[in-house]
Amino acid sequence: MAKFDDLLTHLGTGRWNLLYACAMGYWSMQIPYHSMGAAFLTPHMDFACHHNSHVDSPTNRSQCTYNVTTPAGEDEEQVCTEFDFDNTTYTNTITSEFGLVCEYSFLRATFKSVYFMGAFVGSLLNGWISDRYGRKTMHIAGTLSFIVLGNAISWLPNISAILVVRFLMGVGHTSSLETGYTLVMETCEPRLRPVIGIITFLPWCLSLITLGGYGYLLRDWRWLMFTVSLPGVLYLPALWLMGESPRWLIVRGRHADALRELRKASRWNKVALPSDEQLRAVMAEIQAEANETQRQQAGWPRGLIPALRNLAREVSVLLRTRRMRSITLSLYADFLLVDTVYYGLSLGGDRFNVDPFSYMALGGLMETPANTLTIPLVKLLGRRTSSTMFFVFSAVLLLTLGVTPSDVGWLVTTMILLGKLSTTAAYMVVYFHANELFPTEVRQRGMSTCTMVAKIGSMIVPFLVDILGSLGSWVPLVAFGGASLVAAAISSRLPETRGVPMKDTIAEIEAYDFRRPRRVTHLEDEGFLALQGRSSQCPGPQSDKGKQFSP
Repeated sequence: MAKFDDLLTHLGTGRWNLLYACAMGYWSMQIPYHSMGAAFLTPHMDFACHHNSHVDSPTNRSQCTYNVTTPAGEDEEQVCTEFDFDNTTYTNTITSEFGLVCEYSFLRATFKSVYFMGAFVGSLLNGWISDRYGRKTMHIAGTLSFIVLGNAISWLPNISAILVVRFLMGVGHTSSLETGYTLVMETCEPRLRPVIGIITFLPWCLSLITLGGYGYLLRDWRWLMFTVSLPGVLYLPALWLMGESPRWLIVRGRHADALRELRKASRWNKVALPSDEQLRAVMAEIQAEANETQRQQAGWPRGLIPALRNLAREVSVLLRTRRMRSITLSLYADFLLVDTVYYGLSLGGDRFNVDPFSYMALGGLMETPANTLTIPLVKLLGRRTSSTMFFVFSAVLLLTLGVTPSDVGWLVTTMILLGKLSTTAAYMVVYFHANELFPTEVRQRGMSTCTMVAKIGSMIVPFLVDILGSLGSWVPLVAFGGASLVAAAISSRLPETRGVPMKDTIAEIEAYDFRRPRRVTHLEDEGFLALQGRSSQCPGPQSDKGKQFSP
């Protein structure tokens, strides 16, 4: 149903919409400092046993045991408990401060993995709570916890407490990021939705670039974490100004609250809205379809425990109907694969024989065109073709590294970074595509479960990079290339949403024929023309404000 999209078109773009977009852009800049900063906190470091440090230099040997001569004149092997680390690159890391080597070396990968384990749990809770209690409620809970814990982690005294906080920050990662993005998409004018949906994450790239600089300047992990966490406090005023998503309020039957939020939007954007009767008629129509979908779900078998039965019923909504099930499972596979490749390339710099600081900064620099060039490509080629193309390009680059001489360092680094560029672009398109494919009544639930599945890849990739990296620096890269190729095949099977209004109910998804031929004239694609400097060929951002809206 395009009724609500028509209303957003009538509201146009002004202070109300831009508040959500700008606030989310700033918040997306805070996340990578912790999700990607782990590359500087628990790196692989050369070390030597402190007992034998006068003999063995940590730059040429890693020891976990040493030999001592017993009174009987026999050599006896002893386990090393103190280590001297190579501090050429870092002055103090979690690896060196807590001795995460030898029998405790698994904690380096665990430190990265536990964050994404929290993100996995957060995705599960986020979808259910956001769809039931609101996007804003979950967004506030996620951002507040992330800010408080992020500022506390640099003061923690032991690795156990650090791992617990990392887990909870992972929960806040998805809780804040997913709901914030959904708020932006559900308040954005349709013709600018592709543009806003993609460039909202552009500050993520700037965060990675600055993270490389921070890491270079602050070689002590505690000072690094303190410095990058403090700016998160500046986000708090935005939480007070933001309101709840009108789309969600309508679908949940809270028409009075939705009307209040729409009136606020009209004041902020300086646009006159139709009468309350016209608005309530639109709300009633959307609510009626949502109620019909809920009635169709009422016959789902009951379990023994009511709480588990209700949870299973809500999650099963995404899988019960034929088309919704096909879309959901395809998106699950794409998210799992692209998340694995993206974080594998982002966090594996210490295994790829590259300078970690320049690799992080250049990686962020390469992600910048991935967040901007996708705009005209998504407009011209569509969502499905764009994501498939980027996945194929990434696969070719990474698979080629299997036969590329490793001693040509500049060529290897260039190909890895180009692979990351195309993977990031694919991630952006898939993420945006998924938001258009899931209908309003389950959009947050669908996006959250997609992220939950993706975080399975994030959880295993630190261990995967360590294991495969020990066989050769090129082995994990070739594995990521194969994953990209599979993702390309899956993306090519998804329905195209270019020029298709966002759906509000599952019933609309099942009834709509995505394959029918059509001319792409939907207003959302005109935003690309305006952004490319051809605004004279299409209406400007203010041109629709005087149009009479009719339900």
